[in-house]
Amino acid sequence: MRTLVATTLVNSKGKEVYCMARKISDKHIKYIRSADRKDLEEIGFSFIRMLSLEYPDVKGHAIFFEGHSDEILPALKSMQNTQ
Repeated sequence: MRTLVATTLVNSKGKEVYCMARKISDKHIKYIRSADRKDLEEIGFSFIRMLSLEYPDVKGHAIFFEGHSDEILPALKSMQNTQ
């Protein structure tokens, strides 16, 4: 099962703006924003690049978790414990 976690778009200052899915809490996003992308990929997250064919400056990612939404927080906490 693949769960949509959030989408991100890069703003004019180069910072990612997150739009989280309904099943995701502020606690989840806090962990995700503070974590390194490679570490997230190791515990089951996938980043799919998004871009616009009409607007070349629009860039972002769709962030998925390879599992059920109930498994996201324990996976994120396990990553924090190993650091």
